[in-house]
Amino acid sequence: MIGVDVFFVLSGYLITSILRSELSTTGDISLRRFYYKRMLRLWPPLILFLLACGLSFPYVFPEANPALETILPLLYLSDYSVAFWREPLINSHTWSLSVEEHFYLIWPLLLLITRRLPTMILIRCLFGLFVAGSLWRIIDGLIWEDWFRTYFRFDTRFTGLVAGSIIALNTWKPSEEKIVKILIASTYTLLLLLLILRVRNIDSVIWGGIVADIAASGLIFSLTSGVPTGISKTLSHPVLVYIGTISYSVYLWHYPIAKYVRDDMTPITAFLVSATLSIAIAAVSYWLMEKKLKRLRHRST
Repeated sequence: MIGVDVFFVLSGYLITSILRSELSTTGDISLRRFYYKRMLRLWPPLILFLLACGLSFPYVFPEANPALETILPLLYLSDYSVAFWREPLINSHTWSLSVEEHFYLIWPLLLLITRRLPTMILIRCLFGLFVAGSLWRIIDGLIWEDWFRTYFRFDTRFTGLVAGSIIALNTWKPSEEKIVKILIASTYTLLLLLLILRVRNIDSVIWGGIVADIAASGLIFSLTSGVPTGISKTLSHPVLVYIGTISYSVYLWHYPIAKYVRDDMTPITAFLVSATLSIAIAAVSYWLMEKKLKRLRHRST
């Protein structure tokens, strides 16, 4: 739960920062260029991954439906298909990519439409949307009492992306390191509490999800404050920066690999093997394909 919440907040922050920068520079947002660059970033590694899945799954995961394992992620429908029908079975991790892409389809257009609004008005509207989304998650969870249904859907999980957007639009930055350290300590306390109480039931999805959004927002806000801290220095280590560079492909490959190896190995060994293989495949994908596409994206700026 916690990792994906941090991912959503960070994703919302990054994409809103990019859009806001373009808006402040040109007074406009080129939706055509935005979606073209997103396509170059996401589709080639995804298509390569899904081709490998389509060819290998009949042999390594005979219980899975190869068509559903490839088509649903490709169309970014995994969030609702997992929530309602538990498909795709193996590539269920692509639900978070689907949530992200649904947000990216809507948010640039909304930001373009509201570009003349004062920033504080827009932030207040987004905060209202965050509260409304959190309330909707509570209502949905209490009515259906099905953690799958509430956990995986875009309409119950967009709040983290909205929180990241608020952080990107916010102009206030803490000037003192002490304030940032207090924020980080509070965030760590919340994250530790979530780890201790981690259970997969409807209560954790409802209340734990909201706490995770708040904790993830505090972490991202602290890291983007511009005040140097121990964690920001750690994350700037070249190894971690490189893993961040190839993280999209690591995300795509890690789950099927982990599912395949975990039955025959201890949890720690399975983790090490799946992490090593995922990083190795992602590194090859980056050097053979993604690095060239990255240059192409920059030329289209």
